[in-house]
Amino acid sequence: MKISDETTAKAAIDVWQSKDRKEQLRNILMEIESLELNKMYYENRENKKGIIRSEEAIVVLIQRKEEVESGL
Repeated sequence: MKISDETTAKAAIDVWQSKDRKEQLRNILMEIESLELNKMYYENRENKKGIIRSEEAIVVLIQRKEEVESGL
């Protein structure tokens, strides 16, 4: 699932919740990395809306990452 903003991040989390916690963590980490790369791209292009979308999605994923890690 391609995550581009907070809404799609929440939708992905809902899909992943049926999976094993280690798989959830793996998916979350991969998406955070992808979003960080997107954010750098937007920073280079001075696209403030893109930067904000990426940051908001990253925050949602980091929160879920912490929840998953506390359950391991």
